[in-house]
Amino acid sequence: DNHFRPEFLAELRRLADEHGFLLIFDEVQTGLGGTGTWWAFEQLGTTPDLVSFGKKTQVCGFFAGPRIDEVETNVFHTSSRINSTWGGNLVDMVRAKHYIRIIEEEKLLARARETGAFLLGELQALAAEFPGLAGNPRGRGLMCAFTLPDGKTRDTLREGLFERGVLMLGSGTASVRFRPSLTITREDLEEGLGVIREVLHTMA
Repeated sequence: DNHFRPEFLAELRRLADEHGFLLIFDEVQTGLGGTGTWWAFEQLGTTPDLVSFGKKTQVCGFFAGPRIDEVETNVFHTSSRINSTWGGNLVDMVRAKHYIRIIEEEKLLARARETGAFLLGELQALAAEFPGLAGNPRGRGLMCAFTLPDGKTRDTLREGLFERGVLMLGSGTASVRFRPSLTITREDLEEGLGVIREVLHTMA
């Protein structure tokens, strides 16, 4: 859960334009609001040529800008050039349309930004409270993470959380990550963070 710097992505954009390759962003995890915008790239100042999506959209696929037509036999012109196990299902596409409508009507992008800012602030407070144990708090919207000193310490935290009824996702070799739903409340986050703080106290 370490995010690329906008400058890095801008340089990729420059290289793609200079050398004629398509700049492709994978937003299967980051797409559809988890970062506080529909797509994470909207926050980073660089527009890709092609974006893949899945998971929260309920249907897999991708959308592309005009540069894809530089490939004459691209997937939009040549049938079966690329396939997806879960792509093209009408029921999934209808469900995705309703999810998008609900996200818009209930203003869940703004909510993800607000609750995400609260979550990141609380993780920063944990890092200050447990220096050398909970470090490098980071995130965009609700997609947040922090790092433990090593994998063994991270696993000790996860085991302590599991014993208290909380499931925590690992990330990389020594981090834990948050992937809450767009509808999570501040109260839910406070409850979960309270358990994390309790376990960290036993480890400090």
